[in-house]
Amino acid sequence: MAKQLDRTLGFWSVYTISMGAMMGSGIFVLPGIAASVAGPWVCLSYMLAGLMVLPAVFTKCELATSMPVAGGTYVYVDRAMGAWMGTITGIGTWIALCSKTAFALAGLGSYLVFFSDVHPMVFALAVLTGLVALNMIGVGKVTNIQKFIVFTCIAALLVFSTLGAQSYSSELMSPAFPEGAAGIISGAAFVFVSYAGVTKICSIAEEVHHPERNLPLGMFASQFTVMTLYVIVSWVITSNVLYSAMDHDKTPVATAAGVFLGFHGQKFMAAIAVLGLISMCNAGVLSSSRFPFAMSRDSLLPSAFHHISERFGTPTKAIFATGVFLVALITFLPVKELAKLASGFKIFLFCINHLALIVLRESNASWYKPRFRSPFYPWTQLVGVLGGLWLLSYLGGLPIIGIAAGILVGTAWYFWYVRKRVDRSSALRHLWGETRLLRETEMAELAEELTDQAPRVIVPFFGQEESTRHLVRLGAAFVDVGILEVVRLEEVPQQIPLLEAAEEDSTMLRISRESEQVAHELHVQLDFHDVVTHHAKDALLHHAEATLAQWIIMDWPSTRKESRLIRFPMSWWESNTPCDLAIFKDRGADRFRRILVLAEPGPYDSLVVHVADRLARQEKGELVLFRIVGEDTTPEQMQAERDYHHQLRQLTRSETKSLILKTDDPKALLAEVSKKFDVLILGAPHERPLFHLFFGSREHRYAEAAKCSVLLLKTPRHRVHPRLELPQERGEAHFDLGPYLSGSAIGVRVRGGRKEDVFRAMSERLAEVVQVGSTSSIEAALWERERRQSTALTGGVALLSATCASINTTVLGVFTLEQPVDFRGGGGEPVDVCLVTVAPPAERQTQLWMLARLARMTLRPGFLSAMRKSTNVRDLRDAIRLADESIDRI
Repeated sequence: MAKQLDRTLGFWSVYTISMGAMMGSGIFVLPGIAASVAGPWVCLSYMLAGLMVLPAVFTKCELATSMPVAGGTYVYVDRAMGAWMGTITGIGTWIALCSKTAFALAGLGSYLVFFSDVHPMVFALAVLTGLVALNMIGVGKVTNIQKFIVFTCIAALLVFSTLGAQSYSSELMSPAFPEGAAGIISGAAFVFVSYAGVTKICSIAEEVHHPERNLPLGMFASQFTVMTLYVIVSWVITSNVLYSAMDHDKTPVATAAGVFLGFHGQKFMAAIAVLGLISMCNAGVLSSSRFPFAMSRDSLLPSAFHHISERFGTPTKAIFATGVFLVALITFLPVKELAKLASGFKIFLFCINHLALIVLRESNASWYKPRFRSPFYPWTQLVGVLGGLWLLSYLGGLPIIGIAAGILVGTAWYFWYVRKRVDRSSALRHLWGETRLLRETEMAELAEELTDQAPRVIVPFFGQEESTRHLVRLGAAFVDVGILEVVRLEEVPQQIPLLEAAEEDSTMLRISRESEQVAHELHVQLDFHDVVTHHAKDALLHHAEATLAQWIIMDWPSTRKESRLIRFPMSWWESNTPCDLAIFKDRGADRFRRILVLAEPGPYDSLVVHVADRLARQEKGELVLFRIVGEDTTPEQMQAERDYHHQLRQLTRSETKSLILKTDDPKALLAEVSKKFDVLILGAPHERPLFHLFFGSREHRYAEAAKCSVLLLKTPRHRVHPRLELPQERGEAHFDLGPYLSGSAIGVRVRGGRKEDVFRAMSERLAEVVQVGSTSSIEAALWERERRQSTALTGGVALLSATCASINTTVLGVFTLEQPVDFRGGGGEPVDVCLVTVAPPAERQTQLWMLARLARMTLRPGFLSAMRKSTNVRDLRDAIRLADESIDRI
């Protein structure tokens, strides 16, 4: 069974990754030195270099959509032109990326001098050491931070440009072309590396969703954005600072800011540069280390570079080798020479890419099926090659010598080491005929284009669960009608390409085999997926949303696992689940025949009872409804608890008993009672994720105290799922809302800008209807329900339900608000329609039927708009009545 890769990068991810790879040394370090080469109009060099990169963008988009695998340029050339050229290209790409990262680190050291007197090289080496260490231990989940840095840098540079343009000096821009056209061309060749990052995303094309669309759109959008920004910023710098004075200036942005923004402005822009350069250098170390890793995987380098650390899960030797090479470059080459070397190698590599595409097109290889095709073939590629050679000729001797040395070293290494170890065909060797299958593209597709929309119950495995069979068996109990989907999510560090982990392994085979056995035994339709991802949490979230999943059934992390909140994000899931959620703590029960149900009035009791009933029927077992009350509970209160249990028992089809016990030590009592049961089922805690993360909750403490397995259930904030599975004669079809509507509490355009005001006004009106002297008990019940889970749904409606022992009958409340109110606190769609049910515990079943009816009404077209248009009590009641009648006609 082939593994599937988690393709989660969309247009904005492609755009920000490309932008982030370019937003660094090209604008913060090079403009001053480039101006000394091209003259004050160095902005034209940036424009020319940006235009010369465009053919390479077309070419690499096509290659990446045909071979969406880690390794980028090296892989394309190796498959097209053979291991010889692949070796040369892999070494050249590694040198280019390292050179670019090295001069970015040197520039970073210079900017840090604004905040300390330490020598720039010491700073650069210290930062490099830290970044290498971070990459070795696998600290790579910085996608959101990367986006924040990119947009912060862009915003700061726009402000810098706007203010700098106002202090423009025409005298500083003359003479315009001191070196003539050759100066502009030389400057374009020198700054060419500034745009090298635009194609970086191709190295991780395996992770891009719809690469045929998102790759070219994202890359071109980022290219034109950065080119425009580079032109403007470089013009602002040279129009405020004498170009000839910047021959050795590695902090041109801060230098220019000091002219028109003063000392504090200079410090601010230096801080922005440090932020951008650190982000770029981290990305440089990450991407550079992938090339020796990928080459080792294909036997072009010793297997040591392919070694994965058992402790950190990263290619530590490949990262370390990259770090050593970076130290050598920083120590022995000046920034200007590093920039020339990086630009020269990048131009050379783009030329090789163009030639590789031509070879692949002309070979007619059956496996070469790009989803995006470069326009104007082969003219685009020929322009790219000739334009690259033209720029290369203006760079001087060092880049030419470096490229020649790279070719010689790569050739010698190929004939001495690679040739006897690699027997791989290529498109060049079999030009015009022989076909060859490339399996990477097959493995790179995530088989998630579902043709069915059957309800799905997802059981994810993150790799360290202790109860595979039990969890799958439990998941089968949640399948009313639909599919049980078992998903193994193998999370690998960002330093590891996804395809590196895309081979079958014993864990995958074991989970697949055990899942199939359980599904066959219980007669449940099964889908199994094994997904390799860098972000397990996000992959599961997106998958659940894409498949419209009904349930996610996941393992309860142990204390050791819960410390790794990214891999086992229990607190996050409890607050952000996209569908109904069950978290299972396994304590070794083989079957679930004795089921203890800890239910209490609130958002989860019908869900808890429904699941317990389904599990009891699947396992041919019995369930016990359990309540713990205080020693001071009165006989009247005990009778109310018994009445409540009686109502819940009406929701089940299996044998159900009631157990209500008094104690002042609930944990000890639960521990004793649970010894006789296989599983305890309870609802989720109040929505206080940060508090629970540090201090736990009552529900978590109950779970720890229980001596049997535990199942904790949660419904999402934005949906209502009254799980009523009743025989027809007891079902919701016979429930009549009419009598409750006639005696309902109605409020039209209730005033109150705060949630507290709205709750108080609704409680007062409800108290009048049920003739309760004090509104405090009803208001307290509403707030208790709200603390358990936000009652705000989508569409600006809130569906509140509370149980209150001080009232004798169920009452319906219908309210519209004068102005929308934030119910969730901290964002979300504000509420202006409230539907409320308050009931005594003895009428919980009636309340659940009413909730189910109201939930269906909120989905009827025009219902909420009719509510909002109502200007009096009669109109509001008529809107409810019409919606209620329309449900019966369906």
